[in-house]
Amino acid sequence: MRFKGLGIAIVLLLALWVGTSAQQAPAEQFRYRFEPNNQSRYHVSAQMSGTLPLFGGLPVQKVLVEMTMVLKVRQVRPDGNAELGMDIEAFKAEMDGQALPLPLERLRASVRDLLYVVNPQGEVVERKGAGVLPFNLPVPGVEVSQLPLLVLQLVFPKEPISSDREWVYSRVMTSVPNDTPAQFTARWLKDEPLNGLSASLFSQKMRWSRSFKADIFDQPTADESLMVKQIEQSVTGEAQIWFNRQEGKLLKATLNAQYVQQTRQLNPSESSAEPTSVQLTAKVQITREDLGPRETETKQTGT
Repeated sequence: MRFKGLGIAIVLLLALWVGTSAQQAPAEQFRYRFEPNNQSRYHVSAQMSGTLPLFGGLPVQKVLVEMTMVLKVRQVRPDGNAELGMDIEAFKAEMDGQALPLPLERLRASVRDLLYVVNPQGEVVERKGAGVLPFNLPVPGVEVSQLPLLVLQLVFPKEPISSDREWVYSRVMTSVPNDTPAQFTARWLKDEPLNGLSASLFSQKMRWSRSFKADIFDQPTADESLMVKQIEQSVTGEAQIWFNRQEGKLLKATLNAQYVQQTRQLNPSESSAEPTSVQLTAKVQITREDLGPRETETKQTGT
């Protein structure tokens, strides 16, 4: 009888634990919520160090980029997909303490032509515009034409997910036709407030590698007469992402990434030097602009 009573107690404890776990981690459906003519401003700061893939490998101690970007919902289609545009209100960059003169107005004019069609899960179903840009960041995955992806960090599954459940998806990272997509693994960790706003915290890992023949500017080409290099690139990264489920918007994301590039000359001359291996680390933070005053207020009140 004693063993029987003990067995019943264990069963009750297990049932209670399962019930408590279910209450702590209910399945929820996450989606982006798009409203016509709605705008969201985000501040983006990035710090990179290592060797840039410029001039055969340019060593730098620090590259800093600061930017304010605006994501605009132009319209929501009958199927629920949204047409998104963007603008850049401020942009500055410096390399090892020296400001880089960049054509902001030309950049803004090009970016304003961008049109992304995105479904509520955050998947890009169509992309148009920004075919000609005044410059490009020399790091794969951060093409200027891909800037809207900075505030669409996650692609959610269509079905509800539970806390600590992992899912995978792929995403095209460049505007190069038929380019290899990056692979992502994401997990909903928990709900926690962020500067007074309700938020769900996610972790995400990404990996991306590609190999292609390139021209003298390191750009992929299918024209054999322009092929001078074979380039191998790989990117790995981790991110923490805070998402407001009620508003259906990104609140904040912090990303850490490592980039490696190996280059081989296809027809090297006897006097040509072996291209330098490129290794770069990057730290990026994206913060919705209205979080700033809340952070200041919190510091002033001491809470």
